[in-house]
Amino acid sequence: MNNKIIVIAGPTAVGKTYVSVELAKKLNTEIVSADSMQIYRSMNIGTAKITDDEMQGIVHHMIDIVDPDENYSVSDFKSDAEKIIDSMLIGDKTPIIVGGSGLYVNSLIYDLDFGNAKSDKKIRDYYNYYYKSHGEDALYEKLQKIDPEAAAKIHKNNVKRVIRALEVYDITGIRFSELNTDIRKANSKYECILVGLSMDRKLLYERINQRVDEMISEGLVDEVRDMLNKGYHKNLVSMKAIGYKEIIDYLERNTSLEEAVSILKRNTRRFAKRQYTWFLKDKNVRWFDIKDINEINMTVNDIYEYLKVQI
Repeated sequence: MNNKIIVIAGPTAVGKTYVSVELAKKLNTEIVSADSMQIYRSMNIGTAKITDDEMQGIVHHMIDIVDPDENYSVSDFKSDAEKIIDSMLIGDKTPIIVGGSGLYVNSLIYDLDFGNAKSDKKIRDYYNYYYKSHGEDALYEKLQKIDPEAAAKIHKNNVKRVIRALEVYDITGIRFSELNTDIRKANSKYECILVGLSMDRKLLYERINQRVDEMISEGLVDEVRDMLNKGYHKNLVSMKAIGYKEIIDYLERNTSLEEAVSILKRNTRRFAKRQYTWFLKDKNVRWFDIKDINEINMTVNDIYEYLKVQI
């Protein structure tokens, strides 16, 4: 059985959606999303979720699979996505994995072990209680004291991840940062063809700013307001996503809409920079630079020619 998978990675707004759909049409295959926010139902505008028209009939998996208040881990993603990938491979299709969520992508292309560290519900319950009683800053300070390296990589808003790191240390005495150090060990299950999309930083930032403006005009404020009205509170991991936390600040009258939009653009640009940094570390990626968005089909053709040799 063929075990090759294609990964299309890169920063937000670089053109992954369009490129992946065009490649899927040429290769007669399907797409598996590796986006940690597009898994959530109802979160459409703020996550720049692909529309039915943009799909052009190409089947997309791992989109709209959980509600915003459901817990969904990287290991959950790995398990669910691999079932889909394996089914496609059996059907003689070469899956295209698309996304900018580095850990989601790496969970499929590298052997990351999510099962070594044991879990203890009593410990988790204690830290959840501590978080609710003292807040995320106090919880985060605990992690900074015992494992500053892990704290530097985990955002304090990611409470679930902070608690997991504390739990692992309490159970094993091993710092979370010391686990899974061999993050680049190739997944023996799949042969991965890694394609990265890049773009001049100024052009990318212009596209990000334009995308945010489009999100606002398409009704992002109403989308966030509706989610809050449905009971999805601001402390959920999903609601702390870029595009939602900024608008929540506006709806809570902490900022003006103009300020919220400006902060959203800034945070998205910073996120794109972090995505670049993540994927640039991987020497297995074959990069393709999109110099002119109006000539993106030339890039699609270049990637297709490259893939034909690899598959």
